[in-house]
Amino acid sequence: MYPYKTENPNTNRGKNEVFDYLAKAILMLDCAIELIKSEDVSSNPRIQKKNKRFKYQWTADISNLVELAYAILEAGCVDNGDVEIMAFVEFLGETFNIKVERCSDFYYKMRTKSGNRTAFIDKLKKKLELKMDRDDEKNCRR
Repeated sequence: MYPYKTENPNTNRGKNEVFDYLAKAILMLDCAIELIKSEDVSSNPRIQKKNKRFKYQWTADISNLVELAYAILEAGCVDNGDVEIMAFVEFLGETFNIKVERCSDFYYKMRTKSGNRTAFIDKLKKKLELKMDRDDEKNCRR
């Protein structure tokens, strides 16, 4: 189901969890995009239409978008990872209505920072797990 393979699941457990999370996030985004394509834009005020294309505004830091882009490509989630990073970052920038310049600078800062180098991805994972826990609690109360 996921676009990556592991040799030994026991030695890559932490890495596999991140890949699983990213694969699920990409699947969720794909479903959302298909849903948006099928919706009647005129009846949904949350969807803005500019230049005959849907535009969403990235509201997190640019470095977070770059971190996500690198992770998606390294996990092989888009064209099995056979994509130039700059082209992919530009695509995400256009999708989320933000201009990203010098993405290699952001990656260098991520790579050389001490402590948690993938803070954004870890934050995404925690937020999604908290939502799932809340939803599980709601279902248990019913």
